Amino acid sequence: MRRIASAIFVLALAGAGHRTPAPSPPPQCTLHQGDRIVLYGSGDDPDVLAWDSRFRLRSYHTASFDEAAQLLPHAVLEAPGTRAQVVACVAGFVLSHSFETAEDAIGIMILSGPQKGVGKWVVGSDTRPERR
Repeated sequence: MRRIASAIFVLALAGAGHRTPAPSPPPQCTLHQGDRIVLYGSGDDPDVLAWDSRFRLRSYHTASFDEAAQLLPHAVLEAPGTRAQVVACVAGFVLSHSFETAEDAIGIMILSGPQKGVGKWVVGSDTRPERR
């Protein structure tokens, strides 16, 4: 009986120093509703794929080559410099093999070009603040 009591005491002491880490705060969007932006992809390919849904945007970035090809009809290629306004942001929504961290999905209303007035979704890294 004494052994059981001393074993419980030792286990209680061992657990006393263990603390559960505080939960990390949820990710925050860098862009907010109403922000005006310009679309511009990476330096190698400045065109931007704009998607009809944030779910297809996410699926495209995790897809195999064949799956990505099937998703492409749901996107339009926007020229670099296309102006837009942010209507929504979902922080950390898009995961990809090519991103170091999860990217924000940005819902936009296109303000210039042939798709003017159309709502689309883009990756946060394909946006730049509009200079006034």
